[in-house]
Amino acid sequence: MKKYITILFLFCLFNVHSQDRVNREKLNFIEKSNVLSKVTGWAYNSTSGEWIDYENSISDNKSYKTDLYNDLQGKYMMSRCNSFINLQIKSLIYNSNKYYVLIIHKWTGEYYYPALEKDWRIGETTFAYIYNEKEYKKLSNINGTIELFTQYHVKLDGEYDEIKFLDLIQTELLEIKNKYVDNYIFPITKSNNGSIRFFTPMYFLNSKYDLKYDFSKSYFETDLANFSNIIIK
Repeated sequence: MKKYITILFLFCLFNVHSQDRVNREKLNFIEKSNVLSKVTGWAYNSTSGEWIDYENSISDNKSYKTDLYNDLQGKYMMSRCNSFINLQIKSLIYNSNKYYVLIIHKWTGEYYYPALEKDWRIGETTFAYIYNEKEYKKLSNINGTIELFTQYHVKLDGEYDEIKFLDLIQTELLEIKNKYVDNYIFPITKSNNGSIRFFTPMYFLNSKYDLKYDFSKSYFETDLANFSNIIIK
């Protein structure tokens, strides 16, 4: 009997340690929208009393329009203000649930010597904001102001690598979220003249009282047909 138990124990031990190594199944995007790559950013300058516009950038700094600083428009200016290179939405299936991923490519920057505010370095960063179907469907009827909420987001610095990007998204979806973690909001509104105004997603803590956007002072703006590029047909 003792011999039988010993053999059984050794068999179980061998079986446990001989389990196959199985890699995590990879995610893939299954659908994608067109790319939204050109809108107008507007910001009100309270000193001059003027609305200042830039392509794909929100800044009330009129200096970039002068001959002296005009050359700084583009990567440099965009890395220092609320801006984006382009937006796109892709979808995927995870645990039998469909998710929609708002992908935002941006120019970002930081000082190499932050204490001295010297040597500004510019790089490219890709952000993802992940929505369930209920939130995504709000985009189908923009009448007034809508807000898309998510607790899932990832960031990839450097050159875009879709395989690595999907791995980050999958790892984020694996985490159990609760109502006490930070949320992100994507605010969109339809103006009186029918144009679409929006901000790229921003985070808030646990309450709408934490929201920091104000359509009376700044926004990105485009017509409905152009904005609809990010809706998956």
